[in-house]
Amino acid sequence: QLDLPANFELRTVLVDDGSTDGTSDAVASSFPDVEVLCGDGSLFWCGGMCKAWSHAEQISPDYLLLLNDDTFLTDDAIQRLLEVSPTPESMIVAVGAITDPDAKDAVVYGGRERVKDGKLMQLDGTVRECEMFNANCVLIPRAVRASVGALSPDYTHAFADFEYGIRAIRKGVRILQTATAIGYCKPNPTKGTWADKTLTRTTRLKKLHSPKGLPAKDHFIFSYRAHG
Repeated sequence: QLDLPANFELRTVLVDDGSTDGTSDAVASSFPDVEVLCGDGSLFWCGGMCKAWSHAEQISPDYLLLLNDDTFLTDDAIQRLLEVSPTPESMIVAVGAITDPDAKDAVVYGGRERVKDGKLMQLDGTVRECEMFNANCVLIPRAVRASVGALSPDYTHAFADFEYGIRAIRKGVRILQTATAIGYCKPNPTKGTWADKTLTRTTRLKKLHSPKGLPAKDHFIFSYRAHG
């Protein structure tokens, strides 16, 4: 149960991208207020987020909270994000520091240092300035969205959150990571991916060019927009 500020209304949009485990029905039964949008399995992360973002933007909310389904928040997570970006007119993206539950001090998703090859910002007890971010848990106020826009639909899975941070900074937006962890998430395993050295080179090459690998088109678009 999240601790929410007074007069704070939370509306939830969930994208079920063609799951086969009964997600939509389970959510509709247990959480009837959640708006469920369905896909055909081809959306992946960026497509799903763009679909949810577009739907949520219809009511022009004060904030959008981008949240991955494998990220578990502390009770005070929303409060802590609002301390970083205190009003809807703040030109500040608040990035939640998300740690590994098996190594509680290690940030596995959150703010990143672009000039240091995307190195994750670790915790030091202070709010830290970032240059990019993972959007596992990110609060984006209305003023930032009005200036920067939405995530780019030109990507399939990865890169869109990194690029959004770069675009935001170019617009004069600050990106700040919470001083302490506000949630936890296990890092994505390498087993079964292109980085799995137990697989054959042919299999790894196919996975490398899949949506969840480093597809050439998406990688080129990001490299061009981020680095010219």
